[in-house]
Amino acid sequence: MSVTELQPRTTRSRSATAKPAAKEQAEAEALRAKTEAASIANTVKAAEAGVKVAEQQAKADTIRQAAADKRAEAERVRAEAEAVRAKAERSADQWRRYARTIAVICVVVSLPLQMMAFWSPKAPFLLAAPLVLEGLAWALLKGAEAAIDDHRPSWHYRALAGAVAVFAATVNFLHGSAAFGLGTGLGGAFCSLAGPMVWDLHEHGRIRKRDARPTRRQKREQARKAAAEAAEKKLAAERAADELAAREANRSVQWPRAWERAVALAAALGELHPSEATWKRAWDDTAGAALGDTAESIAARAAAKAAVKEAAKEAANQGITAEKPQVESQKAPTRATPRTGAVDGRRANGGMPPVRRTGDTPKYSPVARRAMSLAARTRTPQTSAN
Repeated sequence: MSVTELQPRTTRSRSATAKPAAKEQAEAEALRAKTEAASIANTVKAAEAGVKVAEQQAKADTIRQAAADKRAEAERVRAEAEAVRAKAERSADQWRRYARTIAVICVVVSLPLQMMAFWSPKAPFLLAAPLVLEGLAWALLKGAEAAIDDHRPSWHYRALAGAVAVFAATVNFLHGSAAFGLGTGLGGAFCSLAGPMVWDLHEHGRIRKRDARPTRRQKREQARKAAAEAAEKKLAAERAADELAAREANRSVQWPRAWERAVALAAALGELHPSEATWKRAWDDTAGAALGDTAESIAARAAAKAAVKEAAKEAANQGITAEKPQVESQKAPTRATPRTGAVDGRRANGGMPPVRRTGDTPKYSPVARRAMSLAARTRTPQTSAN
């Protein structure tokens, strides 16, 4: 009976039940460890995803902030432009009202003086003459305004209105000076001219705004820029001419035959200076190769490539000879040198064969000695027979 059979059944059953329990416990531990590893991996992935989301959110916030800044800047510029435009419109409206007010006041001053100058008991109808003069002047100015709005010439309307105003001023000056003194004559003449003059200045401004005519300052700035651009163009042209002359001189010195051919071709083609296409054609006619190549340069390049190829081949052969010599020494390896790492002695002394001593060659095996002895015996009779 074996020892196993002699062992109590309770002990065997306990060990039999203990093994599955230990295996299940080990599997449970492994599963728990795997679950924890997966949980850690998921946590790491979630953290990385959170970092990426945070980065994307930061980028999105930056883009949104930049867009908001651009919108705010555009809104600020628009508001400033709107304010400037509103101010310009308000100033223009005020200037129009002030000019009209001044014109009315001037009419109030100059018209009675003119009526007094034209008054005559024998010809009371001449009282309409001042009204004709003032009305004609303002009618002509209105005609100029209509011409400006219709984009028509208005200078003749303004010129006639000025002539009428000068005539009225002359009448007021002569009559006022004679009847009331020099001050009254000058005041009446000034009012006769001031009203139409102020309104004409208003219309002149409208014409410049309509035609977008530059001011004197803008004209000076434009002239300065034009002069600077002209000077820059002149300098660039002089630099290009110098470069062309230097290039032609260099070509004529370095390749005289090709340059003579290029000059002849340029004359035939009607060119003052040989162009690049003409120079390329002249090079092909004289050298028979691509631009920059000659027979000498092509031969030199081929020789250099052959020399490089030969040098590379010699270097490869030297490397093969150094790594795999055709003849290895028969010298037996020493104890200090492992058999697998045995090195030919000629590699360490410049290619000289090692010094041979008696007994340094391993002995041949008995089978090899018998084979050599048999070969010697069979070779000896044949030699004697001959």
